[in-house]
Amino acid sequence: MQTNLNKEKAFFIEYTDSFLEKGNSTLNENINLKKAHSLRVTDHAIKLAKSLKLDAHSVELAGIIGLYHDIGRFTQYRDYHTFSDKDSIYHGDLGIKVLQDLQKPMLFSSTEWKIILTAIHNHGLPKIEPNLNEEALLFSKIIRDADKMDIFYIVDAYYKSMLKGKRNVALELGLKNEDKLSEGVFKSFMNEEIILKSDMQFINDFKVLQAAWIFDLNFEYTKHYIRETDYLQSIISQITVPDKRALIKVKAENYLASSH
Repeated sequence: MQTNLNKEKAFFIEYTDSFLEKGNSTLNENINLKKAHSLRVTDHAIKLAKSLKLDAHSVELAGIIGLYHDIGRFTQYRDYHTFSDKDSIYHGDLGIKVLQDLQKPMLFSSTEWKIILTAIHNHGLPKIEPNLNEEALLFSKIIRDADKMDIFYIVDAYYKSMLKGKRNVALELGLKNEDKLSEGVFKSFMNEEIILKSDMQFINDFKVLQAAWIFDLNFEYTKHYIRETDYLQSIISQITVPDKRALIKVKAENYLASSH
């Protein structure tokens, strides 16, 4: 690979900082949130790739995908004032367009470029598209796990901030802040199924959707991370429907205990 991750990080920071506007605290908060997220996902992807004993070339490729996986989020928020794909455009495909328009990253072989774009396309889909080749599938799985690892951290911190009255509407995706949980979302979780964002109505639904990510983890490294941190337990504890929360907690604990 004829590239350097540090140079790509410098470009990424310069690019994302170009979206900041003096005096626009709401926009700046969300741009900086996604920038920090992308940098942390880069680190998660690198550590995950190393845990799989991939060669240095592949580890760096995983890091590049982590860096650029959400590159579409910045134009999405600037142009649509939301992070909700259903109210704007799927951010994975928007990211592909952004990278193509920027001709960035520039120093990759055609094979590497295709892997990068395929992984970015797949990182936010409910399921990985079928019939990918072995390499594209591997890197799609890596970025999906690395992304989830950091989102658990972000949403746990956000739900705790909500308890103190701090809100960020962009992170709530326009969902209702009521003490309700959609029956279909609850049933999907108990059936160990991935929950679609289109099925959500309430913020509690979003919490359950995030908890259901444990059913879509691809690597033991990621499962160990979830077991060793308290993010999942904390998110579940903040579901404001007590009877269903208790059942979700038991289901999640049993699933993780049996997935070693």
